[in-house]
Amino acid sequence: MARRKADILLLGLLALAMSIIAILALLYYASKTAQPPPQQPPRPPPQQPKPPTITATIEATQGGRVLANGRETTTWSSTKPFTLVLEALPEKCHAFDHWLVNGTRHPGESLTLTIAGNTTIKAVFQRLRYKLSAASNASWGLLAVNGSIVKLPFEAELPCGAAVRLALLPGSSETHSFTPVGLIVNDSPVPGTEAELRAQGDLSVVALYRAETHVLLIESNAPGVKVLVDGAEVTLPARVQRPRPFTALIQAPPLIKVNETLTWGSPEVQELGYRMGMPTWFTLAAGNASVRVEGEKRVRVYYYPYYSLGKDTYVTPLYGNAYVEGNTIIAVPDQYYVYVTNIILPPNWTRVRIRVESNTALSAVIMFPYNKNGNIYDVVYASVDAQRGPCTKLTAEFEVVRNPPSARVLSYHCDVEIAPNQYYTWGPWNYGKGNEQYLGRLIVVDGVAKDARIYVEVEG
Repeated sequence: MARRKADILLLGLLALAMSIIAILALLYYASKTAQPPPQQPPRPPPQQPKPPTITATIEATQGGRVLANGRETTTWSSTKPFTLVLEALPEKCHAFDHWLVNGTRHPGESLTLTIAGNTTIKAVFQRLRYKLSAASNASWGLLAVNGSIVKLPFEAELPCGAAVRLALLPGSSETHSFTPVGLIVNDSPVPGTEAELRAQGDLSVVALYRAETHVLLIESNAPGVKVLVDGAEVTLPARVQRPRPFTALIQAPPLIKVNETLTWGSPEVQELGYRMGMPTWFTLAAGNASVRVEGEKRVRVYYYPYYSLGKDTYVTPLYGNAYVEGNTIIAVPDQYYVYVTNIILPPNWTRVRIRVESNTALSAVIMFPYNKNGNIYDVVYASVDAQRGPCTKLTAEFEVVRNPPSARVLSYHCDVEIAPNQYYTWGPWNYGKGNEQYLGRLIVVDGVAKDARIYVEVEG
């Protein structure tokens, strides 16, 4: 039994030995036939982390460019803080305005920055703008600016380099017409009435016009006279001014009452002109006249002073002067001892007696003009005339009848010989244009004397 166990143990050991030999043989064979494993490269030593890059971004708005440290670039990078010297260069018609550094505004065309982190830099440029100012040498003016009509004075802004077209336009106001003559630009004349300019700086424009006006000056020798000019009432003196030549119709009232004694009447429209180089008033018409005005014309509505004798009877002097004391007319001769006094009778008169008393007198005359043949004056006439030197004192009485017209000498007295006359004559006669309206009511008393007193007695 023991032997049997020994045999089994021996066999086990032999089997184990054989297995080990087989394994070793197999391993040896495998080592001979297998390729050697690849060699691994040596591992590099661990690297240190790279420092971050600092970048400056540079840009410019339209109208300019930027130099950074003397050269034009859009970026500037470094791993270390760096300095940038920036210079803004505006282009034509532009100007530098400001810098924006990370959104913060900085002035000045040159800027030095220390860049320690990512930075955005912008140079901001603006287009230059210039002032256009336009005025006129007249109080009125129209100017077309690029086709749009503006009233002067006018101001506007123009971008640099912009073209602007100017054209003067004719026109008128209530009192003037304006004809374009030319332009003055920045103190220099520009030919013609149109110009095209470039805005390279402020533009100062003066529009030159020839102003034309036509003026009618109306005055009167009587105070507070109101007349109609083309149907509109105006108080004299008046100025009627229009842009172009015109014709004005002047209508004056025949009588302007001041008080119970004095009235202004028999208006004549007169024009100031020249005769033999001297200014002279010419009568245009009585009461109503059409006046042509080209340039300046001066007219007056001339009234005679009318003094009341009562009962719608008035007295006005034509030569010399006259006034009324009660019912007596005092005639004051001119420097030649001539007096002419008009007596306007009431509309319904039939007969008038007139007595003249004068000193140092040569004559006394009565005339009654009336309208028989249209514009022709017909006159009945009565007079007394001293024959040898003046009367020391002359007294003469006359009578005038309206229908049929007649005039005669009733009586006279003088210390020298007198020649009486009475007759009819025909016109044309002019007793003052303003008195045309009183034809048939007008008695004219005249004479040559140092002074005269006239007494009037009216029937009818």
